[in-house]
Amino acid sequence: MFKFVVVFACIAALAFAAPVKEKEEKEVVEILKSEITKNDNGSYQVSYETADGSTRDEKATIVDEGTDDEALEIKGSYKYINDAGEEVEVFYTAGKNGFVPHGSIINPEITAVAEAAKDLPKYDEEEEKKNRKSH
Repeated sequence: MFKFVVVFACIAALAFAAPVKEKEEKEVVEILKSEITKNDNGSYQVSYETADGSTRDEKATIVDEGTDDEALEIKGSYKYINDAGEEVEVFYTAGKNGFVPHGSIINPEITAVAEAAKDLPKYDEEEEKKNRKSH
């Protein structure tokens, strides 16, 4: 009986001494609008809006379809409210010439460098191999 009382006392002491860590509940945000359109050729359109003011809109189209240069070109934007209560909106394009973001939180220099990089000549591995063999 004495062992039972000692074990019970130890368990009770641990239970009261250890802080009870409650499972942190995450806020569930209602989705007000959600649309996804997928096309057979790989192009698509996505958009959603949530009750907390977050949105996303993105459209991908096929360029140079049916050629060796076929690629997706994407234009989109997203918006949310940051921890300071400010609306943040980012616009972007993406494709075979790279990713170019611009918006209220994107440093303008990053946008300028990404925009300039789109026009740089693309690395051609086959051409590089030919150049190495000829030297």
